[in-house]
Amino acid sequence: MRHLLATFVSIFLLFVGPCAAQPDSSTKIDQYIKAEMRRQQIPGLLLAVLRNGKIALVKSYGFSNVEHQVPVKPETLFQSGSIAKQFTATAVMILVEEGKLSLDDKISKYFADAPESWKNITVRHLLTHTSGMGDYPPDMDTRRDYTEDQYLAIIK
Repeated sequence: MRHLLATFVSIFLLFVGPCAAQPDSSTKIDQYIKAEMRRQQIPGLLLAVLRNGKIALVKSYGFSNVEHQVPVKPETLFQSGSIAKQFTATAVMILVEEGKLSLDDKISKYFADAPESWKNITVRHLLTHTSGMGDYPPDMDTRRDYTEDQYLAIIK
């Protein structure tokens, strides 16, 4: 949940980009972020403000690992968590509108090595969480980066 809140704070702040150019506004934004981090117990976040498609400000706050006191840096990668579902659904729907895929396409069209048990699962099933696919195996390390082949081997 903290990652979700940090993500929403970051997204909100992208819309105040024009204010970031003003020193007084920048200080106010900085104070606001620090206050919200304390209030919502957010251990760390990375702020990026874009202006006219270019990075106007990048600032890190807090820790990416509280236990080891590892500070957030501009190159720190955060797990997106559950919010990735909304971004994925939006990207898929853009592809649908462009005619590049259909919600009723079988996923085996895109995953040639998909197991037989997936043969009737469609893109629509994945987006509506009605595919019948199970949860991650209990021994899967969700904090680790997997290649596509490694990931498919785990979930098959």
